[in-house]
Amino acid sequence: MTDTLIVADTRRAPPLWSVLLLVAGAVVLCLALAQRAQWQSGGAPADDVVVQVADQHYQVTAARADTLALLSALRFSEGEVEARRLVDAHLEHGLDRLFAELAAQLPVFADWYYSLGGEYTRLSMLALEKSGVVAEGYVARRAEALIFESTNFAEGLDMLRMHTDTTVLQQANQTRESWLLEMLALLDDHRMPVAPLPQTQQISLDALQQQLAGYGRTEFMARFSLSSAAAAGAAAGPVIWRAASRRAATTSGRAMAARGAGRGAARVGSAAAGGAAVCAPSGPGALACALVAGAASWLAVDWALLRWDEARNRDELIAALQVSLDELQAEMMLSLTQAYDQLLAEQYDGMRSDIQRTFRPR
Repeated sequence: MTDTLIVADTRRAPPLWSVLLLVAGAVVLCLALAQRAQWQSGGAPADDVVVQVADQHYQVTAARADTLALLSALRFSEGEVEARRLVDAHLEHGLDRLFAELAAQLPVFADWYYSLGGEYTRLSMLALEKSGVVAEGYVARRAEALIFESTNFAEGLDMLRMHTDTTVLQQANQTRESWLLEMLALLDDHRMPVAPLPQTQQISLDALQQQLAGYGRTEFMARFSLSSAAAAGAAAGPVIWRAASRRAATTSGRAMAARGAGRGAARVGSAAAGGAAVCAPSGPGALACALVAGAASWLAVDWALLRWDEARNRDELIAALQVSLDELQAEMMLSLTQAYDQLLAEQYDGMRSDIQRTFRPR
């Protein structure tokens, strides 16, 4: 009877291989569930980061995320350097063109300055200025009209500013697009096979890209006013005339504004001599003849004196005006460069800060 019971108990015990198979299956199932949980939760390590781009997800370590942030900052720093190079080249080329047009007008101003009409107008306006009838600075205003207004300098300067703004925006957009392509290439080996759970904390490059795009729009440029730098040429005529007149007066030893004072005696003497020589000493037309002859002699003397003065001083006047134009161009280049330096610093500092906050939210 005992043997019978032993046989019965042996039949009820499961085979060893079936037990091992059951255990192995349980282990495989646990591993699969654990791996799926890891994929969906963004990784078992608590400091791993999930990066989302469109409908794709990438899992990287925190150290890798820091590397991506540093590489991003480097790319945008390189973009800033390139933007400054482009802006400097654009401004230099544009100002060279604008000031070449101004330089071409200097002989036109000299023609007016050494003409009889210009001479008499200056003397008349000088008398009116001394009496307080008109505001001072007529010659400077004439220089403004003949040199700057005739070339539409203010409009050309504003167009240069707008074209430079476009260069800044295009460079920002190009930097952003090349950065995104680089990020996608670096993330490609870290693609997740399945999407993480909705509650998983993620870094969205789509949202970051939208933030960065804001620095490449005209709305961003509208926050900055470069009008003060661009308006530096608005009253440039008086500036260059005063500088040129001081320079020419120093080098020639005589003030250009007082040129007419030394001609008075010669004019009066020549007019009297001309009237006496041409007209008869008596008769009803003697007075009229004397006046006409005197006026003709006066004009002839003035014309001769102007030609003499022009021959001696015209080149000096144009050279002094050219030096003043060169100085003004250098000042405007510095002013515009400083203004755009400030703009680019805020633009690229803002983009780098947004990147750092996105990749390092903790």
